[in-house]
Amino acid sequence: MKNKTGSFQIGRFLMDWGAIVAMVAAFVIFSVAAPQAFFSWANMVTILRSISITAVIAMGATFAFSAGVFDLSIGSTATMAAALSVTFIAWFGIPMPIAILLTLVICMAIGGINAFFVIKTHVPAFLATLAMQFILDGAELTYSGGSLINPKVAPAGRDITLTAVPDLFNSLGKAPLIILIMLACIAVVELFQGQTKHGRFLYMVGSNPEAARLSGVKVNFYRTLAFMMTAVFAGIGGILIVSRAGTVAANAGSTFLMPAIAAVNIGAAVGGRGKPNAIGTFVGAALIGVVENGLYALAFPYYAINVVKGLILLLALVMSNYANKEN
Repeated sequence: MKNKTGSFQIGRFLMDWGAIVAMVAAFVIFSVAAPQAFFSWANMVTILRSISITAVIAMGATFAFSAGVFDLSIGSTATMAAALSVTFIAWFGIPMPIAILLTLVICMAIGGINAFFVIKTHVPAFLATLAMQFILDGAELTYSGGSLINPKVAPAGRDITLTAVPDLFNSLGKAPLIILIMLACIAVVELFQGQTKHGRFLYMVGSNPEAARLSGVKVNFYRTLAFMMTAVFAGIGGILIVSRAGTVAANAGSTFLMPAIAAVNIGAAVGGRGKPNAIGTFVGAALIGVVENGLYALAFPYYAINVVKGLILLLALVMSNYANKEN
């Protein structure tokens, strides 16, 4: 009995703090193995900058998972937001604040369309958002003419007078602004989920929608809100993508889809919360960033980095869920 209790306590600790244990362990290992390349203030800033876009997009995924919905289109939404935001300025001469606002409104509309098909037509969220992913990818390629979007070069076959992209827009994707934007997004989601009744309603809808409905919660409203906020944060991530890179490649946002989803799932158990939350999602994104940066610092073959990163992330998930068998 004593051993069983001890095993449960260890399992509970790993479930609650496994992601942080894995991140600290990875940090120590890389600091010892590559002290000059990894363990420096400049590299810590690099890690924070590198995880910022993943963390921002993952904040939207945190909304989705909180309400029990799933959105596969966030990467494509980010790509579309990147393309629209910079071309609104460069191709159409729209002032930067209006261009950003218009881009986010369009992203919100994309989330609303996802919600409509999931809620009103009862198409599973996985399939509806997968379809939206294909639609957005095709729409972005059509909009860009199938080529790289460079705001300094007019698109082929179009008579456009280019407008210079403001330096402020280009600085959004660079430190320290990109890190501050990430922290602001984390704070907004954490406060919304933890300090407002709407955040509590989101969790109710995600955990037991029928009980939430019987309690007077507008289930469809909060599912729609989750889809729309997911798309808005994906849009913010897309704006940061083009601001950081200066150009928009096809499927530029798709590379952030799986890391964002992984960050949410890794961080759900952090601190014993047992549900998607902003702080935990940030920890998940940080774990991904530390592992990837550390592997590069060790000059690990780039073609094998995803294998090692996936194994370490899988280990973190196993640790986080180890105590489930004790329940």
